[in-house]
Amino acid sequence: MTPFDTIVLHGLQFNTLIGILPDEQNRPQPITVDLDLCLMPILSCQTDDLDQSISYAAIYDQLFALITKHHVGLVERLAGLIASTLLTDNPLLMAVSVSVFKPQAPLPGPFAKAGVSIYRTRADFNLRTPVDLSIGSNLGDRLALLQQAVAMLAGHPNNHIVATSSVYETTPVGLIEQPDFLNLVVRLETTLDPLMLLSHCQAIERQLGRERVLHGGPRTIDIDILTYGSVQTQSAELVLPHPRLAERDFVLIPRNELNTGSIQATPHVRFSCKLP
Repeated sequence: MTPFDTIVLHGLQFNTLIGILPDEQNRPQPITVDLDLCLMPILSCQTDDLDQSISYAAIYDQLFALITKHHVGLVERLAGLIASTLLTDNPLLMAVSVSVFKPQAPLPGPFAKAGVSIYRTRADFNLRTPVDLSIGSNLGDRLALLQQAVAMLAGHPNNHIVATSSVYETTPVGLIEQPDFLNLVVRLETTLDPLMLLSHCQAIERQLGRERVLHGGPRTIDIDILTYGSVQTQSAELVLPHPRLAERDFVLIPRNELNTGSIQATPHVRFSCKLP
């Protein structure tokens, strides 16, 4: 799998009240913060678009507000607050490494550094991201396979199913000499990062007999990640949002149903039923 891209902000300096000793309670002292911010492969590497990344200045402002507002005793506590705040307030952020150093730590002798380093992910704070998945089948007991796929998604402890669309019968796209599909869209919330979610979806496909023999050909089950919150990314493993999201009526129609409650049909996408 492609590793996260990392934005590095090291040596950020602040003055704050920190410490548990009596003489530290009213004497601001310096601290230094190092941040490694982990994101999915960053599209702004190609586009120069800051909206596809995270603003360094915005991160600094968040830290300044947090550190000057919260007076804590231990650097461990401050590191935890920083990790929680950054992950909660920045939905593009998948994980963060935080190091907090205390240059004036009350030690009895000379030292180079004193502090703590922690690594946290969104799952550590139960931060769920909304996700839309498209699921289709045109081999075997299509409806039963859709049911099993949804149940397996719901069975993962990091996932929560929010809603499922109706099931639509659809004419194949591209390679048309194959059976018609049953399709639906599942809306869930997950603490899995996109690559972990992709791996989980592919594991379900394998368990339900998916064989990747012919590109675009018949399949027992097909699970595509359509959107993952506001994340935009592009790698060999995963492109978000799905690159053909706007081109596929068998995706757009069930997504529109979830958004509006309206069921519609076209000559190529026919309403079938609700999932049992």
